[in-house]
Amino acid sequence: MLKKWVLCFTVIVLFNLSSLGLKPDSLYISTPEALGLKYESTTIKTTDSVNIQVWKIPADSTVRTNTTIILAYGDSGNMSYWLNHAAIMSQKGFDMVLFDYRGFGKSDAFEMDQNQLYYNEFVTDLTSVIKWTKEQYPKSKTGIWAFSMGTIMSTIALQNETVDFLIGEGFVSNPSGIQKKIREVKSKEIVLPIGYENYQDQVKNLKFPILLFAGSQDVFTTQADSKLIAKQRKNRSLSVFNGGHLQGFQTMTKAFFGDLYIAKIEQFISKI
Repeated sequence: MLKKWVLCFTVIVLFNLSSLGLKPDSLYISTPEALGLKYESTTIKTTDSVNIQVWKIPADSTVRTNTTIILAYGDSGNMSYWLNHAAIMSQKGFDMVLFDYRGFGKSDAFEMDQNQLYYNEFVTDLTSVIKWTKEQYPKSKTGIWAFSMGTIMSTIALQNETVDFLIGEGFVSNPSGIQKKIREVKSKEIVLPIGYENYQDQVKNLKFPILLFAGSQDVFTTQADSKLIAKQRKNRSLSVFNGGHLQGFQTMTKAFFGDLYIAKIEQFISKI
């Protein structure tokens, strides 16, 4: 049964969790402790000596799946904004690893231009988290659950790191395409970092199973974009929900928050 604190906390996250333009938040809106969750808080050091804050939330031992999921969020807030997702998944038997990119939450400060779509340094952060997670859970399947900007970070990081699967919602297919859409929809100029022109080939290079979630009303990371990514390899699948950018978890709900969404994830992972 879903715990009451999860039902209460869903109110906090029923909004667009990605701004498509960097909006980091250094203040946590909640903590695992405040929600009564068992967890471990630690910092890990990247290869360029930046301290990254991490929360490790263990799976419910009665339904453990021996699967660990790293949550790579988008370009706004911090990892506390995603506690609801992690809490529900841990109850379903998944070990969850949340982290903050540099400049977000309690990770080391990082000067950034909020008109930048992403920084390559965030890839370094995620890469360090992947390495650390696999050391922590050597006998577990390990995957990434990525959102919007997090799909870019995951795609680039996984050119050199390996995982068992990737789940992506609001999957970015082409950074320059996102730049153009933001200009058209928001009249805002977004800056792209060095190397963005290699990204589309990097998406094609991903060989492990991928599950994509796409909103039928998402004007930025469109259903059509995700369909093209899914068609690139036979081990990729697409689930479409009736909603906008990053509204899948709340939209795919029947008995409790995100239950239909979680069912898709469970089905996907069970086949790996």
